[in-house]
Amino acid sequence: MTRRAAPASRTDASRHASPPGRSGPRGEQLAAAALQAIGYRIVARNLRTRRGEIDLLARRGRLWIAIEVKARADHPAPERHVDAVRCARLAGALEALAPSLRPRPRALAVEIVAVRWRPEGPELTHFRAPPPVSRPGLATGTWRRRQATWYGWPSSVSGLPVPHRPATMPAFADQIIPRRKLLLMLCEAGIFTLVLLAGTSAPPLSTRSFLLFQPSMELLHGLLSSLTLAIICQASMSYCELYDWKKAQNRAELGNRLVRACGGALVAMSLLAVTAPPSMFFFPGLADVGADTWKLIVLLAIGFVCVYLFRHGFHWFFYRWRFGERVVVLGSSTEALNLARMIADSPMAGFEVFGLVTEAEQPSLETRPDDPPVLGTLDSLRDLCRSEGISRVVVALRERRGKVPVDRLLECRMDGVQIEERESMYERLTGKLAVESMRPSYLIYGRGFARDPMTMVLKRVLDILASLVGLVASLPICLLAAAAVRCTSHGPVFFRQERVGQDGQTFRLIKFRTMRVDAERESGPVWAEKNDSRVTFVGRFLRRTRIDEIPQFLNILGGQMSFVGPRPERPHFVEQLTHEIPFYPLRHTVKPGLTGWAQVRHPYGASIDDAREKLRYDLYYIKNTGLVFDLTIILRTVNVILRGHGAR
Repeated sequence: MTRRAAPASRTDASRHASPPGRSGPRGEQLAAAALQAIGYRIVARNLRTRRGEIDLLARRGRLWIAIEVKARADHPAPERHVDAVRCARLAGALEALAPSLRPRPRALAVEIVAVRWRPEGPELTHFRAPPPVSRPGLATGTWRRRQATWYGWPSSVSGLPVPHRPATMPAFADQIIPRRKLLLMLCEAGIFTLVLLAGTSAPPLSTRSFLLFQPSMELLHGLLSSLTLAIICQASMSYCELYDWKKAQNRAELGNRLVRACGGALVAMSLLAVTAPPSMFFFPGLADVGADTWKLIVLLAIGFVCVYLFRHGFHWFFYRWRFGERVVVLGSSTEALNLARMIADSPMAGFEVFGLVTEAEQPSLETRPDDPPVLGTLDSLRDLCRSEGISRVVVALRERRGKVPVDRLLECRMDGVQIEERESMYERLTGKLAVESMRPSYLIYGRGFARDPMTMVLKRVLDILASLVGLVASLPICLLAAAAVRCTSHGPVFFRQERVGQDGQTFRLIKFRTMRVDAERESGPVWAEKNDSRVTFVGRFLRRTRIDEIPQFLNILGGQMSFVGPRPERPHFVEQLTHEIPFYPLRHTVKPGLTGWAQVRHPYGASIDDAREKLRYDLYYIKNTGLVFDLTIILRTVNVILRGHGAR
């Protein structure tokens, strides 16, 4: 930085000495920390120039940015106090300053950070500035010949644009593949690939000479073939639930499940060998893959043995040495204790709960011997984070209104510690929202619930294509199912029932009939029960295999449903559940689906408690709607259908 920025250090020092009650300096502290966390380098604060004061001068590479921070405790939208005239002054100040900046700027920008002071804590929102009233004049001299370009000022935009939101959704990404599970899967894919490629290229199994470490097209083809077989093996392992931590952690079951996974992989390879062209698989060290298939079987068995040994080493390394991100939970509530237990029981998420920090003047927690320890009170939070290397504090206070320790949390945040709400951590660990204890502000101010038009168009295209393919592929099965229903019970083949769709609109859902025609003549609308006597013999098979759901492809083509979404309920149950469960009507803000996040994560719902649990998953899906999430649910649905889980 040049001499013109030198006075900023003195101004910055005086600003930090300001009374703690002033929202402006505290807001600038928060803004600086948040910008640094996303890659900005704060060069100066409260920099005075001839054309005005710049709250924060930052850069990213050779992009220099003048940042206006608006933090008002008495206004719900501080950004509305920044108009185009103010932005033009900032632009003029930055452009006047540009010739003396080092490194020399390639681009200039003006941005805004709004700080909202809410009862549960401050909220920061990042904006690009609106267009200026007039373009600032250029400085004279050599700077005119080396003028930087202005960034993010399209002339067609007027007023404040939509605030920038981070593109990544950590909670959603962790639910698709948690961090440690992703590492485990990548390592095991590498083990299978290395065993197959090296085993076929070296004696005694190789039948032709090949240099393994010499780059060539043969090596690339062999690597792709080995990786394909590795993915088949891992798909078989996933089917045997070897990537479900709660089931795979049983070491007595590990060997048994790996043997079953090996058998499944061999069956899949046999089917692939019959249907795939001979040239699909190529191993540089084998002259004839077809004649040496037994060698691949031996190598796969060796690969599964290596995976068995690797699993023991992986668990020992991560869980005995507790190699993970250290977390403390702040709060004296039952929710705080339950959350700490949940973190301890979810090691695949990559968090290691270090303990709890309690609130002042609150009853002590009733802990069990195996619970995370109570480390102290709020007064020792900063010292604890520094001495123990704590990287994340999860706030789960008993009462938040006016009692959030902003100063204490701000001290930790300035030290680089991440501050996170209980609801966010709960969502990350479980893949659902805590409906019974969730505050409306978490839904209003939180991330997610985006409705990008392009995503919605692509989702509709996916619905149409998947439905057409599903109808064509399942036509022979549908004909057999229709004949079986007609021949084994009296009544129509198809069953039409009124369901509640998007925005509360009702529609007629189509299914193959699986119950007697007079199933609800005496009882009226009731939940389906396990081993329900109203279900016919053929209907029980259709339900278990999900064949009865195939006609709903017609509802999808008609636009009443989507392929993925919350399952539609009957109006009678919707009215009942709306009075019993908070936030229940929110599930009708999207189209209902043939399958959904609740269907792949929770068994069949047949009670109010089940409906409440399914709502937690449905709201999580609505919050994180996207094509990647839809494809993930579709793949998980295939596994659920193959296993026959949740059918009644």
